Amino acid sequence: MTANIVIMQLALLAVVLESDLGRRKIGWFRVGRPIIGVALIVPFFFTSLPTGENDLLLQGVSALAGAALGLFSVCPLLVSVDYHPDWRRRWPRTSPTPGSPAAVSRSGAGYAAVWIAVTAARLGFAYGAQHVFPVGLGVFLTNHHLSATGLTNGFIFLSVSMSLFRSLGLWVRGRARLAQAGPVMGAAHATGGAR
Repeated sequence: MTANIVIMQLALLAVVLESDLGRRKIGWFRVGRPIIGVALIVPFFFTSLPTGENDLLLQGVSALAGAALGLFSVCPLLVSVDYHPDWRRRWPRTSPTPGSPAAVSRSGAGYAAVWIAVTAARLGFAYGAQHVFPVGLGVFLTNHHLSATGLTNGFIFLSVSMSLFRSLGLWVRGRARLAQAGPVMGAAHATGGAR
C-alpha cells in the first residue's frame, strides 16, 4: 500500500462524513457527491486488473464486502430517514419563501464509527503489510496464488463499493419515505381544503 492509497482512503472518509453527519436532505447532490469523488479519485490509483489465479475472486469478494458495509452503514439502526414537508436551504433559515418537501436523514456517532472503523482497519492492514508482517503476507499471497496488485485492487473495490452502496441505500430509503409521505400529505391537504 502506498501513500496514495492512504490519501484516497482518508479523502473518501472525509467526503462521506462531511456529507452525511447530522440532519441532511437526501438530494441528488448529496447522493451523487461520493460517486463523483470516486470517479475522480480512483483513476489515479487503479492501475490494472489482474485476472490470474485467485485475483478475480479476491477483488469480487472485496467489492461484495464493500457493498454489504455500505448498505449496513445506512441501515435504520444507524441512520433515520424522515419526511420534511418544508425543507429549506441552510441560508437563510428565516427566508419567507416556502421550502419544498424532502426526505431527510439523521446520522451520528454510530454511522461515523462504522466508516472510521472500516477506514482504520484498511489503513492498519496497509501499515502492517509494510512494517509488521510483510514476509508473512508475501507467503500468504504466494500460497494462495494472489498478486500484490490484486490485493491493492481489493482495497480499492472495497472502498468504492462501500461508497456507492451507501449512496444507493440513502437514495432508496429517501424515495421510499417520500412515497410513504405522498398519500399522507395528499389526505391532509384534502382534509384541510374540506374545512
